Amino acid sequence: MPYQEEQSVEPTSIREGKPFSKTHTNEIVRNFKRDGFVLIPGVLKLDEIEAVRAKVDELFEPPRLAKLTQSGHKGSNAFIIWHLNELDRIFCDMLVREPIYSLMEAIFGPGFQQCGNQVLRNGRDQSIDLWHVDNALWFPLPEDVPRHDPRIEMPIFWLTVQIALSDIGTIDHGPSQYVPVSHYSGRQPPKTGTPEFEGRGPVSILCKAGDIYLHNSQCWHRGTPNRSGKLRYLLQQQYGQAWAFRRYNAYINQKMPEHLLEGASQLLLDVLGSFRFNPEDWYR
Repeated sequence: MPYQEEQSVEPTSIREGKPFSKTHTNEIVRNFKRDGFVLIPGVLKLDEIEAVRAKVDELFEPPRLAKLTQSGHKGSNAFIIWHLNELDRIFCDMLVREPIYSLMEAIFGPGFQQCGNQVLRNGRDQSIDLWHVDNALWFPLPEDVPRHDPRIEMPIFWLTVQIALSDIGTIDHGPSQYVPVSHYSGRQPPKTGTPEFEGRGPVSILCKAGDIYLHNSQCWHRGTPNRSGKLRYLLQQQYGQAWAFRRYNAYINQKMPEHLLEGASQLLLDVLGSFRFNPEDWYR
């Protein structure tokens, strides 16, 4: 069900920002492709952080949250709100905030698009703390092949820009953790214990509000429990390659003539895709 409110669109606190130098951009992209994640400090200014965080708090107020539950923006997870770009202009402006935009263009090339936008506002002990890769393992290997060749640059179909809106400076604040280079493993993370890949264990992303970090969905990762007693705010923005949108967008809003569906089997209806689906709905 579409969520709509009558409201005027006013300028937000989000700046245009500036791209990094070509040299710095290339260094960030190189480290990201090598390790599966990379921290980029000091991107947002204080007034931007406060404005986005205030808007997030507004969305979590009970009357608003009830409407968002009805519209599908709030699922079963108590601390996540989805499809933020449909809810307020401030989240739209964040999608093109530099240097985020130019970093995405450096990774995906011209024509990339946004493909997800959500926020996590974690209270005490709230987290997604199981080790996982997002959605599915794209490039699995047989047991007798230990890993992908390091000379290969692993393809990235989509990624997440993680934007800290609160300080996540200690393990008690619930930082994200990654196992470096594990996107080259060709495997899911182990179901028990602390994962390692080629002798390297988890790295915690300790950061300040306004820092961002890039996240390869195929790198083994998790969110650690927030034990700080304070709310943890993490804005997430997903972007993907241009070809995927050109291939699939024509079908997302497709409306089949009703007479062609008379007597259709459920199998045919499933293949035609008679529902609205966005990538992050996978986690509901």
